[in-house]
Amino acid sequence: MNPGLVATQLKLQDGETVQVKGKILPDAKEFVVNLGQDCEHLVLHFNPRFDSKGDVNTIVCNSKQKGDWQEEQRDTNFPFERDGKVQLSFTLLSSEIKVSLAEGHEFSFPNRLGLKTIEYIAVEGDFKVKALKFL
Repeated sequence: MNPGLVATQLKLQDGETVQVKGKILPDAKEFVVNLGQDCEHLVLHFNPRFDSKGDVNTIVCNSKQKGDWQEEQRDTNFPFERDGKVQLSFTLLSSEIKVSLAEGHEFSFPNRLGLKTIEYIAVEGDFKVKALKFL
C-alpha cells in the first residue's frame, strides 16, 4: 500500500475530532486511516475498499491490540467515488469513535481499547491528503 501521512503525539482527547480532507486517486483500490496509540494499538482501522482483498465497495473497520487484529466490521453503504474529494471526521468518545463520511452518512465503531487519548494517525493507500484539522 502506498505510504502516506503519519503523525504522532497528537493528544486528541475525549470529545475532540480530527478531520481528514483529501482526494481519492482515479485508479483507487483502497485507502486506510488508522487511529490509535501507535501502529500496534489501533482504536480504529478504517479501510474503504473499491476492489481489494475480495471486497468491492465495502468499508472494513477493525481494531488492533498489541499487534493482534480483532473482529472486522463491514459496511456496504459506500459513499466514495474514485477521483473524488473526501472529508472524513473522526470523533473520540469514551465508548466509541464517531465517523462522519459524507453529508448524512455517519456511523460509530466501538472504542474496544478504551483509549482516552489518540496519539497516532496514519493515512495510506490510494488517497492524497490535502488537509488535517483538529476540532
